[in-house]
Amino acid sequence: MQTDNLVAEIKKTGAKRVMIQVPAGLKVKLAEMIASLKENDIVALASVSPSYGACDLVDDEAKQHRCELLVHIGHSKFYRDFTTAVPVLYFPWIVDLKLKNIDFSPIVEERIGLLSTIQHVNALPELKTMLEKHGKEAAIGGQVLGCWFLNAEKISDDVDAFLYLGSGKFHPLGLKNKKTYILDVEKMSIEIVDRTEIEKRRYANIYNAKDAKTFAILTATKKGQFEMLARAEEIRKQLEENDRDAFILIMREINDESLMGIRADAFVNTACPRIVEDHFSKPIINADDLKEVLGQI
Repeated sequence: MQTDNLVAEIKKTGAKRVMIQVPAGLKVKLAEMIASLKENDIVALASVSPSYGACDLVDDEAKQHRCELLVHIGHSKFYRDFTTAVPVLYFPWIVDLKLKNIDFSPIVEERIGLLSTIQHVNALPELKTMLEKHGKEAAIGGQVLGCWFLNAEKISDDVDAFLYLGSGKFHPLGLKNKKTYILDVEKMSIEIVDRTEIEKRRYANIYNAKDAKTFAILTATKKGQFEMLARAEEIRKQLEENDRDAFILIMREINDESLMGIRADAFVNTACPRIVEDHFSKPIINADDLKEVLGQI
């Protein structure tokens, strides 16, 4: 039982007052977690603010509320190191999947790379076996994040397509250069990932940003993203050298509503690269697209 495992891991740290941070899908488990910890003489406070990943910690809030430990549930440790206000225990909350009655016929390629989030990676060996029984070759890549696809890149040359095991399209939409399928863990059905709309929006933003005279450079205060402030300074200098005005904005939540009233013609995002997929009233590009905007490619 995952709650029992969670309690055991927290007890190992010796912490007696903790803050629990969960993604939206696990809020239904919060009362159970808190009650179990109380039975073990551990006081638990819970953060129900949006949790976007292991880069987005509420460790400062945990310290403010005199917690000895932040328990970050639903994600593994971020791929970059950063300093936290209190120690952090990452608890992935592994889900025991039952893979059955799957129709693999939508997949026409022969060599398939298997990817998932941390919750479902333990099911990839079984999925590999099932694909091989259907005459496919399968290679396990492992875990991917919304901003980190190294495990996909490692096997990319050896596969013809990717199959992502999970729910929702956020993670697989970040995969590029290979045809990608989703095996939806709720429906147990396979569908093709269509990136057309996202690519159209990206190119439209690049095109519209080319005429911008003033740029607001967006940085986030999230622990895993704040180190990009140095890059924001470099981007500001680069824009000014190309006769554009530029200034830096520091924000916790980057969204269109928060940017209303900002007098800029376009935005350059240095935080989570997936932010630009959301709706914005003005052109928004990622830092990697700036050279194209400035005609340097």
